[in-house]
Amino acid sequence: MHAVILAGDRPGGNLLAKSFDLENGVLVKIHGKTCLQRVIEALGDCKIISNMSVIGLGENDVQQDGSLQKISSRLDCHWLVPETGPAASAVKAVTLANSFPCLLTTGDHALLSSNIIATFLNDAKQVPGDFIVGLVPFSNVHNAFPASKRTLLKFPEGVFCGSNLFLIKNAEGIKILEYWKKVEELRKKPWRIARQLGLRCLISYFAGLLSLEKALGEISSQAGAKLSYATISDPVAAIDIDTKADYDLAVTWLANEN
Repeated sequence: MHAVILAGDRPGGNLLAKSFDLENGVLVKIHGKTCLQRVIEALGDCKIISNMSVIGLGENDVQQDGSLQKISSRLDCHWLVPETGPAASAVKAVTLANSFPCLLTTGDHALLSSNIIATFLNDAKQVPGDFIVGLVPFSNVHNAFPASKRTLLKFPEGVFCGSNLFLIKNAEGIKILEYWKKVEELRKKPWRIARQLGLRCLISYFAGLLSLEKALGEISSQAGAKLSYATISDPVAAIDIDTKADYDLAVTWLANEN
């Protein structure tokens, strides 16, 4: 199976990268390895993944990092020039790969393991749909990392965290990425996002009345492809490294693991 890694930062970068005097957060090192290298190694250790592409880093960044060059050649890893924004980059990388099913993840997912990847893929393959998103119950995350602040998705069925793990099962699933791209382009115009998602849908969500299935169904209807989800029980799947607090958590967690 092919895997795509989104490794770009938004324009202006992020505070974690800047604190390390870096232009891209995926190049932050944790115990001697960059976040991106850790993601590539986790994918390489997962027997389901046969090759991968990374989109988001400049050519100079790759050339200056001997570890990335070495591991990419060993693991059949290809580098792509990014588009403007993660959604556009995802559309480009998945379309160019033209290999389905395709795993999509991010380069700041430094605690990702081959076991998490394999479990998600095995479960997601069983879920009907064109595009499967991995969701982690917040209770699992809070129990494991009580001090960690995550973005929460609240529904009557429960409260979830994202995992930055997605399975595009077929070419139809690219329509979900195209929809994401359209919403992302409107991020500075919230009233237009509200119109795109549907005002009634948004009101129901903030009132705690919108079910997860209804939300996914609404997006599926607008995108023209079926969006579904798979639950990931491992709380580590919810941890990406884009703040100093996340970095400190990862440093401690990896030290304890080793």
